[in-house]
Amino acid sequence: MMNDSCQQSVLQVRLPDGAALPVIDVTNPAFRINDAESNLSEWRTAIAAPINSNARQQNIAPDVTAIESMPDLLKRMFSRSTGYLDGWATYLLKAGVENLPSIGTEIERRLLSSPNAMSLRVRLQQLSHIMAEALKNGLDAPSLRLITIGGGTAIEALNALILLKKNNGQGALPAIEIALLDIEDEGSDFSGAALRALQAPDGCLAGVSASITFYPYSWMEPDSFKTRLQGWAAEGGFMLASSEGALFEYGSDEVILSNLRLLREAGSVPVAGSVIRDDAAGQAMVERSPFTLYARGIAGIETLANATGYRVTRVTEGVATDQFLLEAG
Repeated sequence: MMNDSCQQSVLQVRLPDGAALPVIDVTNPAFRINDAESNLSEWRTAIAAPINSNARQQNIAPDVTAIESMPDLLKRMFSRSTGYLDGWATYLLKAGVENLPSIGTEIERRLLSSPNAMSLRVRLQQLSHIMAEALKNGLDAPSLRLITIGGGTAIEALNALILLKKNNGQGALPAIEIALLDIEDEGSDFSGAALRALQAPDGCLAGVSASITFYPYSWMEPDSFKTRLQGWAAEGGFMLASSEGALFEYGSDEVILSNLRLLREAGSVPVAGSVIRDDAAGQAMVERSPFTLYARGIAGIETLANATGYRVTRVTEGVATDQFLLEAG
């Protein structure tokens, strides 16, 4: 049974540079978000509201010529040349200002408590629950493999395991590998340290045989992973793919189709993900982002899923994104 004490204190992991970060655990009251529809609607309205020039200067649209003078979090958000928000900045936004006392500047603290940050926190919480439910289908398999695409710190996979163990009571879990697929590995050291801390005798994953392995992967070249994925399928374990705030928000239709075909052909791997809503909040997020994003909504995901032999079997409405599960149709 899950150690109840693991839900009361906030677990801290120290990084090689000496900095300590909290391990986000959506079962812990410190991180749990009330995603009642009234709250979701309030945050959507705030995201969609027009931004006047004064508010823009005070929030998250600084002059790009002043990047060097920005606080660290804003540098990570606006000086990236890769075309996406990196895993560390995303992680901080998901952790919440109340769990990051070391964040020093007022602009960063406002950002961490903004409706946009709440959208990311809700997204993580909801997708982790969807993944945990999907993983129940693999409890009798010889092994579980969570394939997180554009995984960053793989925090959605870790939380799915926490929820799975909690929901499984005293039942044992199969051996588990979290396969972290990304083009850079800067989040993998943290996720590995977080997993080891969670597996400590008083941790939420005590007694669980699990590991995290980083695999270089670009979703622009899915065929590069075909042989490995087919090998995993041949082993007979249960596989679940996920992509939180990555493939289905940043990828073009063709990129998504090629990745879904890869997963479908490798054994109809179920896929959990997030998609930007095709409404005022989602459109505002896309228009104000310094990166290229797609507000395709669940209807757009359904079209892509159906074209590759998948169907949408579960949807949870969030703030600026909705979370979903795809299964072979």
